Amino acid sequence: MATSSRIVVVGGGYAGLTAAARIAEGKTDATVTLIDRKSEFIERIRLHEIAAGSEPRDLGYKDFMECRGGNFHRGGVSGIDLARQLIELEGQDTIAWDTLVYALGSFTDVDSVPGVREHAVSLDDLGECRELFGRLFEAPKGTKLLIVGGGLTAIEAACEFAERFPQLEITLAVGNKFEAHRKPGGLSAGAIEHLRNTFDRLSVNVIVGDRVTSVEKNSAVIGDDNTLPFDLCIWAAGFSVPTLAKESGLAVNDSGQIRTNRSLASFSHANVLAVGDSAEVIAEIGGRCRMSCATGRPMGEMAAKTILGRLLAESSTPFEFGYSFRCISLGREDGLIQFVDEKDCPTDDVWTGKRGARWKEYICQRTLQGIGFDVDIGDPPDTPPARI
Repeated sequence: MATSSRIVVVGGGYAGLTAAARIAEGKTDATVTLIDRKSEFIERIRLHEIAAGSEPRDLGYKDFMECRGGNFHRGGVSGIDLARQLIELEGQDTIAWDTLVYALGSFTDVDSVPGVREHAVSLDDLGECRELFGRLFEAPKGTKLLIVGGGLTAIEAACEFAERFPQLEITLAVGNKFEAHRKPGGLSAGAIEHLRNTFDRLSVNVIVGDRVTSVEKNSAVIGDDNTLPFDLCIWAAGFSVPTLAKESGLAVNDSGQIRTNRSLASFSHANVLAVGDSAEVIAEIGGRCRMSCATGRPMGEMAAKTILGRLLAESSTPFEFGYSFRCISLGREDGLIQFVDEKDCPTDDVWTGKRGARWKEYICQRTLQGIGFDVDIGDPPDTPPARI
């Protein structure tokens, strides 16, 4: 590959922006262009905080890329012409590429369960979260808020809103058994106990077991025929990825994620790399990567190493990644840090309370610094277990 190659990164999330930054910082003559429909980076892991009234940082793409010698093009991607190596933009413009980094991420699945799109809201973008804050702030005492989902987004939202808006009656429908297990993605007994105590402290009603099967105006059907009344429903039960990769002819798995090799190159098209939630990645050590910021940023680093290795005719190693911990925000003064082994299985080590909250905030800040933003994070507020 010639050093004058045109590198295009579509999607400016944690994975895509990391890749774009590292490639642009590389000592090559390649041109690097980031494409995103937004003008600025949004901290997705803080969107529940925005919905509770906090203000986001100003993290513009243009200055970020230009100070590294790269380019930013604002626009939505409508198609990818793999044969001609063109990105088709909404509005009929095109951008040519020699190597493409696909990083279009994921979004809340609002179509798999009937009625969700029509009668619920999600925590997917800045505008949506700001609008939700207005509704929550003005909600009268006794307003019933239903949050559907058992993952980190749902848990963090329930606790943040319960703390910020005590006038709400909050129900969290987790849709499965809320218990400890040692499988990847699980929580230890100590973590589950702290979550239950936190929900009790914040008066969050938790419903476990049956899943929500449909959503109607002001009520959700759970199981066969039981209903949960609500004044406002937030849907946080699973993610989907854009269909663009499949429609373009890239090899994808059953979920629509691009299948990649150990260098994060597409199985079907070696000049396309995929990172973040839209990529199916099986890492050395950690195994199959779950959708998360924790895996997305390291993928961005790896994609940059692969591309820079090609440009500089240097060999690159397979993607190595192992998990360390999982951070859960439980309001401003409480947090849960679940330490895990390299394959994301929980250990007995857990931090809670203010100790957990301080570490969670530190990790959010360190993530921004890792991408390349000028953030003064100071020294780590604590010392994790020795094996981390």
